[in-house]
Amino acid sequence: MITKLKLIFNQTLMISSAILFGLGIQELIEYLVTGEMYFTWEWYVPLSIILCACVCSVPSVIFIDDESAGKAFVLKVVIHFVCIFAAVSLFAKLFGWFSTLAGYLVIAVMIVIIYAFTWIATRWLAKSDENKINTALDEIRDEE
Repeated sequence: MITKLKLIFNQTLMISSAILFGLGIQELIEYLVTGEMYFTWEWYVPLSIILCACVCSVPSVIFIDDESAGKAFVLKVVIHFVCIFAAVSLFAKLFGWFSTLAGYLVIAVMIVIIYAFTWIATRWLAKSDENKINTALDEIRDEE
């Protein structure tokens, strides 16, 4: 249970930070190109980003202790990505993160980049935790 909560918490932080970073970069580019502000930060936008990140991190628990390989694992990843893509698209539409098709395409590219970043970072953190546990077990065995 703790591992699942840790995964959700870590991914919520990673996803929300990446969304904020992506929206900031999008706004910076828009401002440099047109000289106008594109994105208006309403009071609810930061909360919607955190809520979106939390909702998107919850399905990731299906990968904890997943020993499947091959087509079954790839299918899980594809289904997971489609669900995440749909959820973020829905949040983006509901909370006005874009207003044009070009704005949505930027959001879609951000989703792919953030998904890849989160996937790699989560795997790296899991491997790091595994190495720490193995090191601690080796030290205990050495003492005996």
